[in-house]
Amino acid sequence: MDKIRKMSIFLKYVFWLLLISIPVFEVAGWLFFDGYDSWLVPEVMFDFEDEVFPVVMTQTTRILGVVVTLPQVLLDMFCMWQMVKLFSLYEAGNIFTAENSACYRRAAWAFLICEVINPFVQAGTSYVISMNNEVGERFVTVGIDDANIGTIIVACVILAISWVMDEGRKLQDEAELTI
Repeated sequence: MDKIRKMSIFLKYVFWLLLISIPVFEVAGWLFFDGYDSWLVPEVMFDFEDEVFPVVMTQTTRILGVVVTLPQVLLDMFCMWQMVKLFSLYEAGNIFTAENSACYRRAAWAFLICEVINPFVQAGTSYVISMNNEVGERFVTVGIDDANIGTIIVACVILAISWVMDEGRKLQDEAELTI
């Protein structure tokens, strides 16, 4: 139990760090982005080639970029919050509780919703970064790759694990009440 507690404390702080850094880096990426060679690039821009970026990013472009990516950032933060809660429960010695399986289930659904909205975020991002280009150089792009499919599969596995854990907890509760 001591190993679980120590690892849970470590992971809880890792997820706290991610929870805080996700919005900071995403907003800073949009606000300080000055081309593909920029030291800080918003995560969604990794999907685009450098020649599609506008020469000058206006303040409107930067603000719209933050707004377009906001749903995905919020879902990522929600997932990190569920992991913080989960490892706080493990740290406290609560291993098979309804709240543990609920944390897994909520995180899995957030991952799935992220993948559902991802094409819309890509379309919005591509429109925002090209909206100041000359006519004929504006574009909207949507794509799906193996990373998206992998995330969907992982989310489904986590969701199934949460259901199994919850059924196991129910069986254990019933066994404890049986005389």
